[in-house]
Amino acid sequence: MRLLIADDEDYVREGLISSIFWDKYGIDEIMQARDGREALTISSWFRPDIVLTDIRMPKLNGLEFAERLIRQCPDSKLLFMSGYMEIEYLKKAISLDAVEFVEKPIELEKVEGAVKKAVDFVREKERHEKKEGQWQNMERQRLLNMLRLKTKDKALVEKICREVEFPTDTGYFAAVIWAKKEGTPGQLEPLVFDTWKKTGIPVLLTLVEQGKYLFLAACGKYRMSMVKAECRKMAELEDGICVGMGFETDNLMAVAQSCEIALLNAEQSFFDSSRKVFEMEDEIPEMKKLNPGLYAEFVRMIKEEPEQVREWLHHLVSQICSEGFYRQEDIVMLLSAFAGLLVQEKNALLLSVEDIDTEDDIESRIREAVSIEEVMGLFERMLDAFAVHLEQENQYSRLVRDTITYIEQHCQEAELSVTDIAANMNFSAAHLNVLFRKETGVTIKQYISDYRLNLSKKLLLNPHIRIVEIAEKCGYSNGNYFAKVFRNTEGMTPVEYRRKYMK
Repeated sequence: MRLLIADDEDYVREGLISSIFWDKYGIDEIMQARDGREALTISSWFRPDIVLTDIRMPKLNGLEFAERLIRQCPDSKLLFMSGYMEIEYLKKAISLDAVEFVEKPIELEKVEGAVKKAVDFVREKERHEKKEGQWQNMERQRLLNMLRLKTKDKALVEKICREVEFPTDTGYFAAVIWAKKEGTPGQLEPLVFDTWKKTGIPVLLTLVEQGKYLFLAACGKYRMSMVKAECRKMAELEDGICVGMGFETDNLMAVAQSCEIALLNAEQSFFDSSRKVFEMEDEIPEMKKLNPGLYAEFVRMIKEEPEQVREWLHHLVSQICSEGFYRQEDIVMLLSAFAGLLVQEKNALLLSVEDIDTEDDIESRIREAVSIEEVMGLFERMLDAFAVHLEQENQYSRLVRDTITYIEQHCQEAELSVTDIAANMNFSAAHLNVLFRKETGVTIKQYISDYRLNLSKKLLLNPHIRIVEIAEKCGYSNGNYFAKVFRNTEGMTPVEYRRKYMK
């Protein structure tokens, strides 16, 4: 049985692993993750039976990770850990069908009780699945993941092949089917299996990333052309599907590279949505590397030529799409960094761009995008807001613009004061306040107050951000003070505002 422990505190993970005799529960494989995003990546190939996850983690918190996990590994049993036993957390855990909720600081007896409960669920489901014949399908997925990850245990691979009746001495061909349209992935497996059932060719299929399925066909060389033709047909099964093809090999233990090429080919749909099938040419393509100076150039453009940023970015993306074989992950990381730089330069973008409340939101949108056009759509909205702020602030002197930028970048600091800002600007507080009010019509203190309030009102429309977290993000010393200030200004509490205006 497989267990994944996700917690950003090393001593918690290591302590749990070393303090519990896991084998007595039948758990013989354990993996660790330091944050929600790493946990999701590991889960894509590890396929854990049980997941023990903290709720408050960086990058993806435990609840966000769990929401994505159940789409990726619907059979995994969830155990949540948290030092914050709040009703919102409990309700969300219940909605995710969690087995148990363990309070921190952790008591090993309670963890073991929760694990035993999850193990009982898994074993009961295994008994049921064996009766229903689903066990074999799970083993077939496990087999393909082992092959993709270059396992060296040939004896185990051949044993599973015999159990699931998959050939061990023939030709093999890998492909990746990417269901890019929302709602399609769950429908894809039966469609694929129905298509190949008619051919009589043994196939394996497993989900490797959100919406991306890895496919492996076993056939002799004389049927390879038919396999490739059928792969092309898979692109027509539903709207929003593309297929990336690998290459043929006659060694079962060497299909990993074919799988990798298939995935890379499928990724090219990210750059060219007009095509549905991506095949390898005569030789394995050489991956292009990004110019390491692009980040510094983008920084310079924002600082020195902000009005040219849009044109520069469009030219770069057009060049990337036309040049050819880049890794999707490399481009996503670069564009995420660019988006982060825009927000750092003008934090007020978080106030202006709809559906974007934090820098993490931006990064998630870019990572989850299925095409570069989708990413650029987000950038268009950000750049539109960026241009509006530039135009508004161009009426002010450089000193006032720098003061506004400083306020936006430090508004989360509860102790932020006019004195702090003036010291940073090398001005006296009184003199800076006079100049600021003369140009903007409000004092620095009032500007800070207005900015915090407007930011809090936007964040309140996001049901996934707790009110105490909003208070922290907006620079209020605590939740009670935030509620008092908000009510004095808006005539209602933050909770009442959320209920009234949240869609």
